[in-house]
Parts: sequence; structure tokens; C-alpha cells
Amino acid sequence: MALEVIIFDMDGVIVDTEYYDFQIQKDFIRKFNPSSSYEESELLQLVGKSYYNLYKLLQNFIGDKLSISQIEDEYARFSEERYRSIDYKKLFRKDIELILKFAKANNIRLAVASSSKKQHIIEVLKACNIYQYFDYIESGECFLESKPNPDIYKSVLKKFSVINENCIAIEDSYSGIEAATAAGIPTIGYYDERLPFFNSKASWKVENMRQVYEIISNL
Repeated sequence: MALEVIIFDMDGVIVDTEYYDFQIQKDFIRKFNPSSSYEESELLQLVGKSYYNLYKLLQNFIGDKLSISQIEDEYARFSEERYRSIDYKKLFRKDIELILKFAKANNIRLAVASSSKKQHIIEVLKACNIYQYFDYIESGECFLESKPNPDIYKSVLKKFSVINENCIAIEDSYSGIEAATAAGIPTIGYYDERLPFFNSKASWKVENMRQVYEIISNL
């Protein structure tokens, strides 16, 4: 394998925010449907979804008392208030710096492909002092369907004019791994025991970023 590009997801990979997002989503459902009694296993389908797909799922759990556009507005206000208190530097998986420095030393280009909004991605990368490492950022907000649809990854491949076999994606959610592997990209799956589900289509399964570094540096 001639590794040319490493593509990172952001939430749950670069920063340990996927579980925090999940808590916000559950609290949002409880706010608008206080009598809800969904099992944790049912709610896990919320994890890693693009904004529009998330809004549709939230509507399923809340009921049709709110339209999709109303859910979008309400969720934006609800999550923004919760995120004001987040210190991304504390949630940053610092061992990623090993991978970033290795990539730069070996002329491997770096990208982020995240379902989050682009401005939010940039804010997080800057807060973690790693924005300067990345050659390209792709946001799910630019696509009608983001993950698990593979278009976000296909867009990165097109941007770099690189074949899928010469890339590696690092993903944590079921939807993210589905998107990357559907684009034909070998994928490292980051497993979080707090969110106990895993997409076995990933070529590797890891539990920390040092394991990711070992895989990449030994290809």
C-alpha cells in the first residue's frame, strides 16, 4: 500500500465528543418527549448521523409535534448552549499528534471528513492547535446525504486525485465506517466501549490513537 492520504473523522476520533453529543441528543428527546422510555440500544442509531438524518431521527423519537425545520432550530439552540462549556483541548486525543507529524514527515496529505458544520470543524481544530496540519476539510453540510452515504469520502478522493486503496480513513461510528468502506477506503475503526456498537467492515479495530499510529507507521 502506497499511503498518500489519511482522512480523519472529527467527533469521536480527533476529539472525544461523540459520547457527549449522544447525551445532548438524549436530553433533547427528554425535553420534548418527557414520557419517552426508549432503550439505550434504540437511541444509539442517533450516533454519527448527518444533521438532516439526525433531525429526522429526533422527530421519530419526539413525535410529529415539531416539524423538521422546528427541530433544526430548537436543536441548534439546545446544543449550542450545552457546547459553550466544552473545553476541546481537554477532549483532544493528544496522541493524534504522532500521526500528524508522521504524515507530514512522509509527505502524506491529511484531511477531515466530518458530518459537522465546516465552521465548527475549523473551530475545534484550532482549539486543539492542529488546524495547520490539514490540507483539506470536507463537511457533511455540503451534501444532501452525509454519512453513511459515501459521497463525502468520494469528494475527498476527487479533491486529492487519489485512488481509494492509497488512503486510510479513521472512523468511530457505524455510519462513518459504512461511509468510508462504501467508498472503498481501508478504514481503521476506533472502538468506544461507552457506545457499544461496531461496524465490522473496518479493516482494523483500535481503542486508542497509539494503536492507530502503529498501524499507519508500519504499512
